[in-house]
Amino acid sequence: MQMAIRKKRGRGSLTILLCLALWFLPLPGMSEEPLPPGSAGPRPQAENNESHPPAPNDYARFLAGLPDPGGPLAALESKPAWIRYAASCKRNWGNFAKTQQGPMRQWASQELAAAQTAAVFYPFSGPDFLNVFTLFPQARTYVLVALEPVGTLPDFKDVDLGKFLARMQNSLQQYLYTDYFVTAKMAAQISHTELAGVLPVLLFFLAREEARILEMQPVILKGDGTMAEPSAAASGPGIPGMRLVFTGPGAAEKQTLYYFRVNLQDHSLKKNPQFVAFIKSLGPLTTFTKSASFLLASPFSAAIRQLILEQSSFVLQDDSGIPLKDFAPETWSLKFFGTYKGPIAYFKNRYQKDLAEVYNKGQDVYPLPFGIGYHFQAGTSNLLFAAKKPEK
Repeated sequence: MQMAIRKKRGRGSLTILLCLALWFLPLPGMSEEPLPPGSAGPRPQAENNESHPPAPNDYARFLAGLPDPGGPLAALESKPAWIRYAASCKRNWGNFAKTQQGPMRQWASQELAAAQTAAVFYPFSGPDFLNVFTLFPQARTYVLVALEPVGTLPDFKDVDLGKFLARMQNSLQQYLYTDYFVTAKMAAQISHTELAGVLPVLLFFLAREEARILEMQPVILKGDGTMAEPSAAASGPGIPGMRLVFTGPGAAEKQTLYYFRVNLQDHSLKKNPQFVAFIKSLGPLTTFTKSASFLLASPFSAAIRQLILEQSSFVLQDDSGIPLKDFAPETWSLKFFGTYKGPIAYFKNRYQKDLAEVYNKGQDVYPLPFGIGYHFQAGTSNLLFAAKKPEK
């Protein structure tokens, strides 16, 4: 999800915007709106315990609208702005989990059981941890890559809580309706001081997925291939990132989420060979892409396309990923899901005639019970699952 190539929409843009306007309540002046119906009003404020400062998991639950009455952020949770925000999160998340995530999770358990690599790579992801975790919940390592800044957590003593929560809700509300982030809109949201990066959104998803965050550490992937804390990277520039270590619901084994801010076009990867080396160090991968602005079809993305095809044992993607013609029949077994009628209007020049022929014939084409990608409505989407054949 590169900022350099905006994910604009064509004729469907007005329809989506009208749907969003009807679906979500307006957010300006959050602090002046009435409390949700049935609310008993603000809870008594708890004193923040200075000897027990908030841990990453405390912040994640707070950002996800999940109350912790005895926790170090309880005083902020008693604010009317947070009470309204939490009610909105509960409502919108419940709808998403029922209509989108539930069918996706059930489908993945049946169709992706073979894709059990230790690492999952998600290029052009933005902060979309939710889809990759829903589809591949058992991976040990997730690597998300995009151009949005990593960001930090705010000091809530110095931030207008109502404005911050409004930015959070605005950044999430379209995603929970369409299942993808629009790059231009996301860039506009995180450019504000209230929400200066993707980290709060990542924490939101982890908490809503009932993960427990054990470690949150900014990192720099240095030119020599080593990973260090930013303060220890004085030897030269590197690729900024974030490492989040967590355990999933009911799981004892730790999992790790990396988010790196790096341009994946050829000219950038040539200057940052340590990123290619890092991806190769993870061993055989599962690669997942969706709503990727068709960047993997670009002549300027040959290096990342080759890296994916070489390092991946499995690839799951919508039609905005690697073109069908690049999956050599002698190397890949292909299975198609959903329907393909062509890209949205803005990307009309990315129509794949050979992909259309596959879907028209109906061979190896199976149902897809949920929407995903730019065609986010159920019955309009497509996914390709490619499995690398054993070497002879």
